Amino acid sequence: MKNVTGFPLALLILIGILALGSCQKKEAAPTGPVTVIYYTWDDTSIKPVIDAFNASQSEIFVDAQYLPQPDYETKITTLLTGRTEMDAYMQKRQVDMFPHYANGFIEPLDDLLAKTGVNRVAVDAYKNSLSVDGKIIAFPWRGAAYYTYFNKKLFADKGVPTPDTYVKAGTWTWDKFAEVAKQVSSGDGKIYGASVYHWGSSQLIMESQRQKSIITIDGKFDYDDGIHRWLSMRKVMEAEKSMWPLVDMKVTATHYSKQFYDGQTAMLIIGEWFPGQILSGRDQGVLTGWGWNDWGLTRIPSDSDPYVTMGAPTFSHVTSYAKNKEAALRFIAWMGGPEGARIAAGSGVLPAMVDDGVKEVLKQSIPDSDSLNYFVENKISFPMGYNQYGSRIENLINTLQEEYLLGKVPDSQFDERLRAGLQEIIDTTN
Repeated sequence: MKNVTGFPLALLILIGILALGSCQKKEAAPTGPVTVIYYTWDDTSIKPVIDAFNASQSEIFVDAQYLPQPDYETKITTLLTGRTEMDAYMQKRQVDMFPHYANGFIEPLDDLLAKTGVNRVAVDAYKNSLSVDGKIIAFPWRGAAYYTYFNKKLFADKGVPTPDTYVKAGTWTWDKFAEVAKQVSSGDGKIYGASVYHWGSSQLIMESQRQKSIITIDGKFDYDDGIHRWLSMRKVMEAEKSMWPLVDMKVTATHYSKQFYDGQTAMLIIGEWFPGQILSGRDQGVLTGWGWNDWGLTRIPSDSDPYVTMGAPTFSHVTSYAKNKEAALRFIAWMGGPEGARIAAGSGVLPAMVDDGVKEVLKQSIPDSDSLNYFVENKISFPMGYNQYGSRIENLINTLQEEYLLGKVPDSQFDERLRAGLQEIIDTTN
């Protein structure tokens, strides 16, 4: 009996020792920050924000993976398809969020936002640009707007008033834009009056001001003559050497920033990130023939009231298969919150949220008060092709613009070619 009753007692003692050892092991286990694997591209304005976040606390560490800008869209989709370890990523071509979400790569954020209670001012400011099927699926970092950037020195050399003069007079229309571009050009291709980059989305700028989606979310045509009118105007301007030729940009791979850095374009229509690139160009000493105070920005041309510009915020997603979803949300919310906004402003980009503190920082990144006021003014920013068809619409315009500018598609056939392409997109998009 002693052996029988003693065995369970010994066993209990042994179990207790093992359990105590296990507890001591857990208590002694090393602790450290939760690691968030985050993918983005090699933009000089993004790294300082990530570095500042890592330095601001010890609970979360962001392991940033930087991909090259030119093929980021393709590579990030490939990585997501292969379920590469990733907690969050930044979306470069905003309309790609629709196929990414449809393919199950993106985690809806509503529950995480409620659970964490993070600052969501930026989300509420751009809610319509961040939602699919009524669910918030992204957190914005950068704001949204296209502007006319101009080289004051080139205008002064020609004795031509700068674009902001016409904005103040209420005459900054597209016809005036074409007229001014011709006036400030050298006429021999050494200095162009204007440049608009070769992205297909940039050729939709007139249509965006009419707040047309090209194809509606339910698969209906929603456009007028804005696309044809823009490309027709561009074709004339390229022929008279007042607009940088689109095909030349593609063939020579000449980036819009280099055109501006080199003092070869008087006006550049591009997005809210460009002050940061000028800031970087200044610090690298690559501004040719002009200095920091020789540039400004104002509204893009407009033929209607109210004023509408083009753009969608730049944002990040939490992946559906993330190991650390809550930590990932806390990080991208910090990027888009007051702390991240001030750092982004210091890099010369328009943050998704702008308060008085952000405006103070932006004074160091924008050369004059008028430009700063235009940069942060309240405005309608219309996102083009913002639905499941958007990526394919941009690809269609990329092809069509080149065919038209090279004379392969005459004016009489333009709308027929456009409609056929759009109908194919509607018919073949799931």
